[in-house]
Amino acid sequence: MTEVEGAVRERVRRVWDRLGAACDAAGRDRDEVRLMPVSKLHTVEQIRAVHAALAEVSGDTGRRAYGENHVQEIVAKTGQLEPEEGIDFALIGHLQTNKVNAVVPHISEFQALDSLRLAARLDRRLTELGRTLDVLVEVNTSGEPAKHGVGLDEAFGFCEALADYETLDVKGLMTVAVNSSDEQRVAACFDALVELRDRLRGQAVLGSTWCELSMGMSGDFPLAIAHGATTVRIGTALFGPRPER
Repeated sequence: MTEVEGAVRERVRRVWDRLGAACDAAGRDRDEVRLMPVSKLHTVEQIRAVHAALAEVSGDTGRRAYGENHVQEIVAKTGQLEPEEGIDFALIGHLQTNKVNAVVPHISEFQALDSLRLAARLDRRLTELGRTLDVLVEVNTSGEPAKHGVGLDEAFGFCEALADYETLDVKGLMTVAVNSSDEQRVAACFDALVELRDRLRGQAVLGSTWCELSMGMSGDFPLAIAHGATTVRIGTALFGPRPER
């Protein structure tokens, strides 16, 4: 084992142990929380190393989705991987409508749906391809104007409107909490997403499968798990510092 491989395995083990401890502290089963590695700006070789280490520590040798923010990266990395490697990509960043055609064939999931115009464009492309796509609605729970996402006051109606798009398999909600050392402010973002999910469930919006809550990153994922996250998106804690673009 090389020094680099050893460092990857140590980071992965540390994250896996922290995830387990957070689930235990919250009284939750580890299987309730999906770990999505965020591989943006990291190489395919690094992704393979993390993938192997996660398979070793978890005992799960099946397919795993890696979060990416940029269409060009997803297309390039997909071309360097073989399907049997078990590595899929989820787009977790903002998507412009003019890039829908390029990215849709290369992703298994989209976690940043935030406009009906984008929903319509995705639906057209997916219809052309004869397939569906798992999507999450991105909600701006912090109210920060610089962030993407549907506002909390608009989110319920937005989710109702998605029923018109048969190719979009809406699985739940995603948010990026406020970047703050104040845990109460961060937790308030997570709680707002949970409350929205519960309202949608209560009104039977989009059926009974509406359950996914993608929230929490390297700096706050234990808190997100305590507040109900079902997916945590972890980059730096698994891959190490992200290189400059």
